Amino acid sequence: MKKTLCLLSIVSLPAVLGAQTNPAPPTAAQQEIGLHAGRGYYRGSTRQVVYCDHVVVTNAQGRLSCERLTINLPPSEVADSHPTNAVAETNLDIIYIDKHGETNHLVADKGVYAYSVIDGVTNETFTFGPHATNTAAKFWFTGEPLVWDNIKGDFNFGTNVDLKLKQSAGSGTNGSPFNLMK
Repeated sequence: MKKTLCLLSIVSLPAVLGAQTNPAPPTAAQQEIGLHAGRGYYRGSTRQVVYCDHVVVTNAQGRLSCERLTINLPPSEVADSHPTNAVAETNLDIIYIDKHGETNHLVADKGVYAYSVIDGVTNETFTFGPHATNTAAKFWFTGEPLVWDNIKGDFNFGTNVDLKLKQSAGSGTNGSPFNLMK
């Protein structure tokens, strides 16, 4: 179980909740992972870990909740033990602190984490959707789907994008929407 929680921490929290291209080294508190689910199991034949029924994962950066979390592990003969993907399904709700220290709230039907290394090139993406909404202190936006490339630091809002900047009293505008992701 300890190995499973360690793998879950690699997938779910440092990456999803702290989506940064150059994250700071994790502190001891950030490495502590909590997981609660109504039930869970491991399928050795497919190297898949599944948690079901009110899944809640927490660490110092935030909280992820959903009804089902499935993590696919690489083949046992592969030296890289990094999970190849994770899928959080049904009522995905993530509250996380971004790299600016701002609290964000992301809601989606589904979240998919994908990781691969092909010809020495690492790919790592997070896709939320098909309909996803992210709310922050200064703005909110929706898209179909929302896709974060963790290696490139690129964010794709998909189609049917809505963006709303929130204004503080007496401060005019909060600046260009193009500065929001910096």
